[in-house]
Amino acid sequence: MNKLPPLVLPKVEFNREFNFSDADFERIRKLIYKEAGISLNPSKKDMVYGRLVRRIRELKLATFAAYVDFLESVAGKREFEQFVNALTTNLTFFFREEHHFPILADQLKQRAAAGASELSIWCAASSTGEEPYSLAITALEAFPHTSKPAISIMATDLDTSVLETGRKGIYPEDKIARLPPGHAHKYFDKLSDGTYQAKAVLRNMITFQRLNLIENNWALRKQFDAIFCRNVMIYFDRDTQFAVLKKFAPLLKPDGLLFVGHSENFYFASDYFQLRGKTVYQHAPKK
Repeated sequence: MNKLPPLVLPKVEFNREFNFSDADFERIRKLIYKEAGISLNPSKKDMVYGRLVRRIRELKLATFAAYVDFLESVAGKREFEQFVNALTTNLTFFFREEHHFPILADQLKQRAAAGASELSIWCAASSTGEEPYSLAITALEAFPHTSKPAISIMATDLDTSVLETGRKGIYPEDKIARLPPGHAHKYFDKLSDGTYQAKAVLRNMITFQRLNLIENNWALRKQFDAIFCRNVMIYFDRDTQFAVLKKFAPLLKPDGLLFVGHSENFYFASDYFQLRGKTVYQHAPKK
């Protein structure tokens, strides 16, 4: 991975509760890049302030500089998880980018027709769980009248707080309203407080665990029929993207599919993946 290039920020002053200098932002920028591969540009300075100021208040620190000093100390090791959680983006909803799900269903049915007894999917940026539950519903719907193969979904994310939400599978009514007609009743139980919980048949298909995409060694020992990694690598620079894509390749079964976000284009990784459709790539092992 290349070093993060120097950052030149506009000299604009704001009246803030805590002093947040350009030097503070640069230190934070380097920390989150090193830990999570996220490349923050100057326009994100206000966002960073807004997301971290609560941590500074809770820790009763006087400045952002003191907060970064704490992060870099031995005592601040546990706070680093909160720091990463605060700066990761978790926008998601059920069946987001819906054109991907019929493609996945066809892929699973073709694999089953070819004799596969087990099918596996990796959701590599699961956030609060709406995406892996959408994958589980798609997998079940793909086999309505025939016996289905065993289907498992690995759901990973860097943010530990969203993983816990995913494990519980409990969502407010406004999120459930995004499901296709009939799916709320079929796949979710309404709880006494008006929220909805994914039925056990869905929860049992999914394993949630923390995984950092930019780490060198992933604790994954199986191959997948499909990998979903959508709207994540847009925050990475080109070298980081390529490094992650190269690690995805051996984890996909032959002709396995990689689903990416609507703003992501990985033409530079054509030695590993060939574009099959709109933001869908097929594993193309080197000959």
